[in-house]
Amino acid sequence: MGKINRNLFRTLGLSWIGFVGVGLMINLLLPLPVIAVLVDRSYCPPADWVQVVQQYEQLYRQHQQGHLKIQQVIVFSDLGEEVLSPVPPSETIQTLSTYGRPNPARQSELATKYPTARLLECN
Repeated sequence: MGKINRNLFRTLGLSWIGFVGVGLMINLLLPLPVIAVLVDRSYCPPADWVQVVQQYEQLYRQHQQGHLKIQQVIVFSDLGEEVLSPVPPSETIQTLSTYGRPNPARQSELATKYPTARLLECN
C-alpha cells in the first residue's frame, strides 16, 4: 500500500511540475501584445464619439480577458495631452468632453513615441 501511494504522489507531483513548466514556456514564447491607446479628444459630435467609445470598449474588454495588455491610455487634443492611470473603464472615456481642433503634428509625435499604439479618433 505504501509503494502505491508513493508512486501516485510522484506521478501527481511530476504531472504538476510538467503542467507549470508548459505554462511558463507558453507564457515566455507567446507573450501578450502590449499596446498604448491614443484617444484624440479634439471636437467630435456626440453621435460620432460613440464609435470612439465602442472601439475603446472592445480594447478594454480584451485587456480584461487577458488577450492583450493596455500599457497606457493617452488622451490628447490640440491643447495638450493627459495620461490616464490606471487603465480607465470605457465609462470614463464616454464621459470625456471633446474640444479643440485636430492636431496632426501632436498625433504623429505620439505615434512615433508609442509605436505599438492604437489610435482612436472621431471619423
